[in-house]
Amino acid sequence: MTRQDLVKIVNYIVHQAQQAILENTDETDLPLDYMGIFTKDDTEFADLERLLMTLGTPGDKTATATGSTYLLKEPLDTAAGPLKVLKVRKPDHTRPQRGAPDFRVRNYLSFKEKYLSRGHNFSLIVRKEYEMMELKGVDVLVYFPSKTFDERQLLAG
Repeated sequence: MTRQDLVKIVNYIVHQAQQAILENTDETDLPLDYMGIFTKDDTEFADLERLLMTLGTPGDKTATATGSTYLLKEPLDTAAGPLKVLKVRKPDHTRPQRGAPDFRVRNYLSFKEKYLSRGHNFSLIVRKEYEMMELKGVDVLVYFPSKTFDERQLLAG
């Protein structure tokens, strides 16, 4: 796995997410905050872990059994802005999608009020310290959290 392979995967996920956002909202230019890549098998997981150890440092204070989060030394450029935080998730048959990016919205409460009732593609996920809306795309799960990745890390730390 090379950096170029990673960039290709990241850009595919961003493109799929932007398509889902375009088809389900009238929002434009939402900045990317965080991304999870759902690996297809153990080999891809191990390859991405090895690569990300050279591109960043482990950075998730709330690491789980699902995988590791990395703070990238140099952000990856995407159509939705720079990606600074990337999680590599272990293979999971319940997650057939390719990935799950988080996007920042200007006003979460207004966004929630406007879109949550708009149809079956949106759902609400409530966590202990924050909540987020999930939008199901073709090959991605797109998230709009009430708190950014940095804010969630402060809560966890």
